[in-house]
Amino acid sequence: MTVDARDAATSDAPVADGGDPGRRDRHRLLATGIVVATYVALAVVVYWNAWSTDVTTHMQLGGDQYANVWFLRWTPFALLHGLNPLFTTYANYPFGVNLVTNTSSPLLGLLGMPVTLAAGSVATFNVLSTLALAGSATAGYAFARRWTTWRPAAWVAGLVYGFSPYEIGQATGHLNLTFVVLPPLILLAVHEVTVGQAWSPRRAGVTLGLLVTAQFFVSSEILASTVIMGSVCVVAAAVIGRRSLGDHLRPAVIGTVWAAGVAGVLLAYPVWFAVRGTGYISGPIQLVPQAYRADLLGLVYPGAYVWIAPSGLTRTSAAFANSVVENGSYLGITLVATVVVSVVVLWKRSVPVRVAAVGGGVAWLLSLGGALVVRSAPGASPTGFPLPERVFTHLPLLSNTIPVRYALYVALFAGLVLAVALERIHGLVLARARTGWMRTPLGSSLVPGALAVLCLVPLIPAIPMQGFGDPGVPAYFGSSSLQRVPAGSVALLYPFPSSLTPQGELWQARADLRFKMPGGYFLVPQPPGHAIAFSPTLGYDTDTLTARTLIALAAGTPPPETPALRAALAAQLRSWHVRTLLMSTAGLAQPAQSVQFLTWLAGARPARDRDVLAWYHLFG
Repeated sequence: MTVDARDAATSDAPVADGGDPGRRDRHRLLATGIVVATYVALAVVVYWNAWSTDVTTHMQLGGDQYANVWFLRWTPFALLHGLNPLFTTYANYPFGVNLVTNTSSPLLGLLGMPVTLAAGSVATFNVLSTLALAGSATAGYAFARRWTTWRPAAWVAGLVYGFSPYEIGQATGHLNLTFVVLPPLILLAVHEVTVGQAWSPRRAGVTLGLLVTAQFFVSSEILASTVIMGSVCVVAAAVIGRRSLGDHLRPAVIGTVWAAGVAGVLLAYPVWFAVRGTGYISGPIQLVPQAYRADLLGLVYPGAYVWIAPSGLTRTSAAFANSVVENGSYLGITLVATVVVSVVVLWKRSVPVRVAAVGGGVAWLLSLGGALVVRSAPGASPTGFPLPERVFTHLPLLSNTIPVRYALYVALFAGLVLAVALERIHGLVLARARTGWMRTPLGSSLVPGALAVLCLVPLIPAIPMQGFGDPGVPAYFGSSSLQRVPAGSVALLYPFPSSLTPQGELWQARADLRFKMPGGYFLVPQPPGHAIAFSPTLGYDTDTLTARTLIALAAGTPPPETPALRAALAAQLRSWHVRTLLMSTAGLAQPAQSVQFLTWLAGARPARDRDVLAWYHLFG
């Protein structure tokens, strides 16, 4: 298909460990450990506002973040209690939540299970968010290392990928999108199946199938885009290496069959459950994906999460992709220029650079969405100059992918091209140096090091990341008073859990899911058509009388207290087997009004139990 990409790596790196294989292995292990340690240290600095306070209580505040904490608590709970980890009635009771159609990331819940059981799922969220950056950078390093021999060059590539504006933006609350450790590994496995072929086809195929399965249980959207990018790279490699296509074809087909077989067997039930299982959603899940398209100038206009961000440019870029979080397309003028020049210079000399240029170019084009946007906020529909990504809007599953998130792969391939270029420059310095000093590791690194600094400085994130705090979970939910709520019973929380007031998910997670709760901030279907349940009033909630009434109450517009309303609400709560009502007045604009209404509804005065108002033994 193409020459082994390892042939493209230079072999002029100095050997510091002599001919002793054991010493050489120890040197490599130590060097890799140092690389990973630097990534971890940088990730801790990004999340310093959590690590410097209390990692078990302080976190980024917001509904998506609270949902992530809930998901991280659910997976261990389900596994330890013999429940289906893909579905729950512990939230949105009694209708339940199909967790495959949500951003539940059960693999992350499993990985974080020891931390969750020891310190709670807020700590797990902080730990995994930190490791997501460090792990993604390590994966980017491993990706570049496949085609380079000079370790510092691969280290720089890991920084470009793991701490890119895409990563820092998503790191403000989307754990499933920040944990992008697997896409580079999947692409490496695709390369091994189709090009490298140092392993047996079965081993390579099984590895690829397992990685695909793992990514599905982190983010199916990222899996879909990774499959797209992997296919692009395979086609590019096949065209470039068409003369050797016959030599690679048979093992590639065998490996692909093994990969498809492993992933097909392991994902058959989860995929079916997503599209037809209990609580499935019919139709689109992303309501307006085209509203999140990269701007044509997004590569060179800095956003809100980088350190060097002139106000004149950030005022313009604030509208890009309609979201400062989603706008992760920035790379900086120095990196863009370096990548472009490197591609031109190395096009005929390096097969990896050619494939990376094609992959990165396609990823950038896809990130622009279905129609071109220049220095403005994109509309919800792809109107304007048409672009190829528009085809995805008509395809099942791919219609749910958000275009600007392809910036992830732009950063990955840009990092690879930069790494190859840095290694080439390093090799040239060594080859042409006339003095002994320039042939030392320090001397030979000065020129490529200076270029790396010029490319990395514009990407330095604005650290430490802001938006952290104590979400104020009532102490009641971690106290012995909670024992008054029967395990597995249904408790109604107030404010009613919804997209407007999602803190109830944190309360339930802090209570170790002792009770089931109506409501929540989840992707759920609305009968009868099973389309996503969304409205400006309810947010992401099943439309019920209780939800409408209590959300209106928290908003300061309670309905009239009529006997008919009380009878209807009591009947609904009785049918849901609600036995407990728990209320926190913290943050309420009119707490007395809410207390009065709920007292009228319950027919009894509440008990003050620590820092909540509680009604026990209701509607029996």
